[in-house]
Amino acid sequence: MINSYRDLQVWQRAIALTKLVYAASEHLPGSERYGMSQQLRRAVISVALNIAEGKQRSTRKDFARFIEISIGSLNEVEAVLLICIELQMLDGYHLQKHFHEIATLRRMLWGLRKKLRSDPAATPNPPEEPIEYQMPET
Repeated sequence: MINSYRDLQVWQRAIALTKLVYAASEHLPGSERYGMSQQLRRAVISVALNIAEGKQRSTRKDFARFIEISIGSLNEVEAVLLICIELQMLDGYHLQKHFHEIATLRRMLWGLRKKLRSDPAATPNPPEEPIEYQMPET
């Protein structure tokens, strides 16, 4: 049963992509620290944040709208990576896993959006219980 956005596979994949993109952004030139790097990071974080925010909305239609925003942010991530390759800031060969993850996540997001839009009479999302955060083991 899915009680939280943290239970959604699509959110978990968005977090995995975030880690990949953050690692890639470390290879951008220092001159792009406040340019491409920040744009890339903001976009990839937006994917997961919109999934989380949308899950807590009161209707499936609202949730679907946030999934659409996540798709837009995902497209932005892909576009920035492609621009970085074109400008020879990053090596496209080393980004193949990133593009595979983007394609997989895009399919998952579109599937979730379709499911949310297919049953507008469904009950709204229940409120989530607060969590106690545990630091990951290192």
